[in-house]
Parts: sequence; C-alpha cells; structure tokens
Amino acid sequence: MITRGPDFLRQMANKLLDALVQGAEAEARKAPFTTDTLRQLVEAMKTASDYDHFYRASYDSLMNVVEEDARRGARVNAFGRLLVHPLDPLFGEDKLDRRLIGNYFFFVRSLFGDEVDLMADEAASVAEEIRSSAGGNLDWASFYADPRAKQLYFRVIARVIRAFRVFETRRDWVMKVMQHDPTAVGLSSNVYIERPFEGQALPFGTREFYLFFDGLVRPLAHLSPQDAALFQNATGEDPVKIVGNFLSELEHYRPAN
Repeated sequence: MITRGPDFLRQMANKLLDALVQGAEAEARKAPFTTDTLRQLVEAMKTASDYDHFYRASYDSLMNVVEEDARRGARVNAFGRLLVHPLDPLFGEDKLDRRLIGNYFFFVRSLFGDEVDLMADEAASVAEEIRSSAGGNLDWASFYADPRAKQLYFRVIARVIRAFRVFETRRDWVMKVMQHDPTAVGLSSNVYIERPFEGQALPFGTREFYLFFDGLVRPLAHLSPQDAALFQNATGEDPVKIVGNFLSELEHYRPAN
C-alpha cells in the first residue's frame, strides 16, 4: 500500500544522514577523517541529547501519519465494500474472480474522477456513525441498509448504467478494462494495492460480464417504494425505466447454462 508513512520515514532518515554529513565535515576540518572517526561520530549521535527533541517530534508526527493512513484505509474499505456487496455471493461461490474488484474500481473512477474521494468520505462517515452507535462494532448489513449508503450506491450504479447508453461500444471497452491484470490497483487517489504481474488476462468473458453486471443492477429492479424514491432523489432517474432498459440489453449476453 502506497501511503505517506514510508515517505515520512525516509524524511526522518534523510535528516539524520544530513546531520551525520555535517558532523563529518566539521571533524574533517580538524583532522584527517578516518573510518574510526566516522564510527565515533555515529556512536555519539546515538546517545546525544541534542536529538531528543527531534525524536520526540518525529514520533508524534509519525503517529499522526499512522492514524491518518488508518482513517484513509477505513474510508476506502467502507466505500469499496458498498460498491461490491451485491456481488458477495458470486465471489463466495467462485463464480467471479475477486481480482476483478480492482478493475471495477478503476471503471468507477473513470466515470466520477476525484468525486470518488468525496463519496468515499461520505461512506466512511456513515460507517463510523453506525460503528459508534453500536459500541465500536460495525454491522455491515446495517451500513448497506442505511438510506445514505443506499443513495451513494444508487448514484454509482446509475452512472454505470448511463455509461452503457451505446451498449455494445461500452461493453467492449469494459471487457478490456476488466480483463487487465495490473501490478498496482488504485483504490483512491493515493491508496494502491501492489501485487506481482501474473502475465495473463483476468477471466472476464461474456459469462462473467453478464454475472457481474446482473449482480450489481438486477436487485434494483425490485426496489421497495421507499428505496425507489431514494433512487430517484439520488439520481434524478426513474429506476423502473433506467434499470429495465439496461437489463433488457444485458439479456442478450445471458449464458446458455
């Protein structure tokens, strides 16, 4: 995961190395500089009280970085889980490869841009409120059922559906995106999952295309009147019309078995 933590550690080390160089230069002006002189200088730096304030300030700053990274991870986790929770049964039964999730996030980011980060913050706020009210335990089912989380999900799926206005063209592009096997998957503007390149396209053919988007969209064909109103309020669209049209197009790709 690429975060600010490693960068901050590098900055701390660089300051100590700079101090070492300055000390070495000062010693070299007094007498010929040797490895023994360097060793003595390093030993002195290890115990010198002059650096106590630096270590205390660096520790406090590092703890802030760790806390911020934890909050960022929680933010990404809440929004990410919201986007894919209807697909959990398909992943659980190995009908879809979980590695597809990263490519789906890329697809969503291509539609929303930096707005993804704002929605992730909204999702994290809702999740944290539910967690706090439950004594520190987050019940994901309660999170998914929260009207605010539902509206976020509806906004994303409505934008996904709109992207398929020219269905065949968008399908071809999405197939390429979903088959890509990246070495770094972006979950937000500054959080990534790193993994080795496996040298082959991910399994995402016509069957997987149908299962993936049917799993995401078909539940919206059976919304309660309250949820249908939430959908229209969040998207400005009639769910019956927009969802029905998409599923009608999708049926052309239903697997034979």
